[in-house]
Amino acid sequence: MVHVTADEAVKDFGMILDSVIIQGASISIATDSGAAVLISQEEWNNIQETLYLNSIPGMADSIKEGKAAPLSECLDTVGWNIN
Repeated sequence: MVHVTADEAVKDFGMILDSVIIQGASISIATDSGAAVLISQEEWNNIQETLYLNSIPGMADSIKEGKAAPLSECLDTVGWNIN
């Protein structure tokens, strides 16, 4: 993560926004009283989705089990065997 001061962030705000949006960088912006992190809307949406899915009881375990299942045991959306 890139760290900048608030003064640097104000001076180069356009460049910082482009870096966050286009490159997906996270920027820590620090002041004397603390720091804040600037992330892209896409990253924020991903975080929100992860938090939501983790709030559903058993969902994390279900995802782990699904990742561990052999492809031959998986079915597509119409119920046909994939292999």
